[in-house]
Amino acid sequence: QLNGSPDAKMSYTEFVWFLLAEEDKQHPRAIEYWFRCMDLDGDGYLSMYELEYFYDEQLQRMEAIGIECLPFEDCLCQMLDMIRPQIVDKVSLADLKRCKMTPIFFDTFFNLEKYLDHEQRDPFASQRDHDTEENDNEQMSDW
Repeated sequence: QLNGSPDAKMSYTEFVWFLLAEEDKQHPRAIEYWFRCMDLDGDGYLSMYELEYFYDEQLQRMEAIGIECLPFEDCLCQMLDMIRPQIVDKVSLADLKRCKMTPIFFDTFFNLEKYLDHEQRDPFASQRDHDTEENDNEQMSDW
């Protein structure tokens, strides 16, 4: 739903911003974009209610294709352990910008295919990738 209208269509410029935010979720602008999408009440924090709202969509998709679903409570525990928010039970934009695993956080709630890729990946691969980037002194985007 764009601009409050269910019939609204995305402009070319809006689509480009969406695509950039989707493909490089570590970029500060992308983090801001996805945070605004999830902050349904506009209070500057992602509440457990808002996280559950988006995770329910993912659960429906997983059930539709016959994938075993992780209960929300378990997913929430993983996400909070990963993000380590300053305020318990509330995730702020600053919390997400500080975390190096923010793309996994957003994929968990928005992109089932990428979420499943993360879930099936070698658990040490992310650390190896991060170590390689530090050794090369370059931060590679997902592109």
